[in-house]
Amino acid sequence: MSEPDAIVVGAGITGLTCAYRLQKLGFNTLVLERGDRIGGVIRTERINGHLIEFGPSSLLPTAHTHDLLKEFGLDEELLEADPKAPRYIVVNGQLRAIPLGPLTLKGIARAATEPLVRTKSNGDESIAGFFRRRFGPQIHDRLAAPFVTGIFAGDTEKLSVSSVFPRLVEMEQASGSIILGMLRGRRKTTKSDTTRSMRRAVISSFPNGLETLPRRIAENLQVQTKCSGIRIGKDIRARATILAVPAYGASEILKELYPQLATILDEIEYAPIVVATTSVPLNSLSAPLRGFGFLTPRSERMITLGTIFNSLLFPDRSPDDRLLFTSYLGGAIQPEVFDWPDERVWETVCSELKRVLKTSTLPEPVAIFRHRRAIPQYNIGHRQRIDAVASELSRIPGLFVTGSFLHGVSIPACMEHGDNTAIAVSEFLRNTS
Repeated sequence: MSEPDAIVVGAGITGLTCAYRLQKLGFNTLVLERGDRIGGVIRTERINGHLIEFGPSSLLPTAHTHDLLKEFGLDEELLEADPKAPRYIVVNGQLRAIPLGPLTLKGIARAATEPLVRTKSNGDESIAGFFRRRFGPQIHDRLAAPFVTGIFAGDTEKLSVSSVFPRLVEMEQASGSIILGMLRGRRKTTKSDTTRSMRRAVISSFPNGLETLPRRIAENLQVQTKCSGIRIGKDIRARATILAVPAYGASEILKELYPQLATILDEIEYAPIVVATTSVPLNSLSAPLRGFGFLTPRSERMITLGTIFNSLLFPDRSPDDRLLFTSYLGGAIQPEVFDWPDERVWETVCSELKRVLKTSTLPEPVAIFRHRRAIPQYNIGHRQRIDAVASELSRIPGLFVTGSFLHGVSIPACMEHGDNTAIAVSEFLRNTS
């Protein structure tokens, strides 16, 4: 095989999307993967009649995602959940539907005064500081913090609002208010904006689970697995090299030749996650259950960060007489849970689910999976770190770094990272040919 124009290290969703685009643009591209499978954290398995997601459980497609799915021939296979499925926050042991269910009248009244708050973010503010300042403690504790936990499994006292919610900071700077900024944004929406052919964003998956996506992308790519110990300059010889691996993985690859860049990347923290799937008989529920799932505020003193109602969202996730749930534990606030023995995890998850869902029997364990470094944390100072990474890369022609640790951790964000990186790589290759 001839020497490739580009080598992509990492066969997760970012790397595969990048390689796909480069191949479509006419560049000979090779993907190298350290592990024995493709897909990265996206992993689907069938166990005892249950369809298990060991990583993300769904995706929320953007217009860009829909365009890519059409290219992959997956747009017609997309399963969409009920967009009206309620999402819950646990308050005093009860499921309360968002947005107003978890709040008291006092909390709602305080949030309504947000347009009167005159202060603005000064420097790199934490998510906790931002939401408490603008909306009051209850909005933070019962809505913002659980929501952020569901995305980052992070600590809002450490996460940077300008990195996680840059649009909110922009609205505050421009309008002096998040509520007023949203209202003005709606007024500016033109008729052409509302009628253009953009599908509504709906929680989605595929009949055989999310791993359908990386498998389809990889079908026409050159992918080599079990490529451990990769080093720049030794194992990788191509006109362009793209590191589409976690920050700590990129650091390991770069440390010999580019120690300063490696050090910056190694500073990006990751939160551990334990994924525990359980099943209950339908007849064990005291009342019909519907919805997306629930998240838990820290005030509830629960170990479970949140639970997805998989078989209520998509068909064929469990046997007809049972319901499948996926619960998440650990995160940045309780990293020690990662090292708990299976028995302790199951005892915790099953007892907490029984209490919250009011089941007559304990949920039954199905499968457990552990991600030691699951989700990058956009902690205070994140933007400066990413700017420093870009500055270092500007001095290394032909080297590109991309992934979820940059500007978004969702599947659609990672796909966009990969696509945009491929465009930048193609420009470099054309300019240096």
